[in-house]
Amino acid sequence: MTPPTKRIVGYLPVEYHNRLRQYMDEENLGESAALVQILREFFDGRQQNPELDALKSELVQLKQRMAVVEAVLSAGRGGGSRRSSMPVMSEPIKPKALTTAELAERLKVTAQEVDEALLQGVEDFKKWSRSRDPALIRWEKRGELFYQVER
Repeated sequence: MTPPTKRIVGYLPVEYHNRLRQYMDEENLGESAALVQILREFFDGRQQNPELDALKSELVQLKQRMAVVEAVLSAGRGGGSRRSSMPVMSEPIKPKALTTAELAERLKVTAQEVDEALLQGVEDFKKWSRSRDPALIRWEKRGELFYQVER
């Protein structure tokens, strides 16, 4: 049995009517179904967005990792005779040589963007790659692979 419904009549400004039509086309809905969906989202909250949920999950993980880093750093500043049991690296771990695809993934760009940036020259590419690298590493191409530039 279909739940009971109520008929409504209203007038929309042209701008909102155009936006309603656009929404109907995007969602492949009729006018009544689109209005019901819009009202449901307004009154019951937005539907789950998987991309937003994934970002929220990543943010939680980053916060947890930051808490670990902060704990390690504060333990190292404790002073006194107490020494941290955490090993201290004298030099950071260096990434291995990367292919174009691997570097593109690291820099969160496409392989084509890496190739285009290479065309700008060696020094410009180093600056460009550093501005996109999560650890602010400058990269240079030697042969077919990319290597970290020593500071």
